[in-house]
Amino acid sequence: MVTPLRILAKRCKRLSPLLAAPAALLLTQGEAKAILTYNIFESAGNVVVQASGSLDLTGATTPRSDFCGANGAIVSSFAVVCSGLDSTSPIYAISGPQTFNGTVNAAASSASGIGVSLAGKGGYIAIDSAYVSGSPIVSSATFNGTTLLGLGFTTTGLIGTWTLNGTSESIQVIIGAPTPSGATVPGPLPLLGAGAAFGWSRRLRKRITAPLITPPQA
Repeated sequence: MVTPLRILAKRCKRLSPLLAAPAALLLTQGEAKAILTYNIFESAGNVVVQASGSLDLTGATTPRSDFCGANGAIVSSFAVVCSGLDSTSPIYAISGPQTFNGTVNAAASSASGIGVSLAGKGGYIAIDSAYVSGSPIVSSATFNGTTLLGLGFTTTGLIGTWTLNGTSESIQVIIGAPTPSGATVPGPLPLLGAGAAFGWSRRLRKRITAPLITPPQA
């Protein structure tokens, strides 16, 4: 005769693979897609523009070449952010805001890395011709002896997101320093949900593998 506990064990075995799926799904919700991010923040009495990330240019359109006109610059009224060493570069069409907050109109004191120029009003991003699609972008510009408020910024946080036309790639501008890891931290709810699902699955597996106690026969 099959005991009720043995029936439960058989049912739990069938459910175990299904329990793993919600945990995996919840964990992937916190993963961030790789994009190009401009972080603009104060550092050691200066304002720094740091471009980091990557762009897959496959499918992007390149109608012409252009350049920033300075080794680093910010112009709020045209949603322009330039970092790196200026050079004539192929441009790629983008869609997004044509302006962002504040009254900034300034050229940087210094710059380093490859030239990357975002122009929201012009509808393009220019990237140095030496850039290899999908590789890391490292580029910066420094505005000496000033603050975010001194430059003309009025808010912090995300101030604009643009889409690289013909692709699923994005560019964003954030007023604030990058996180130490450079990655988005998953929210607490996905982590708690995944932890609960994982714990439930472990308890079920223990019950399945535990020896069955057969009641004494009369």
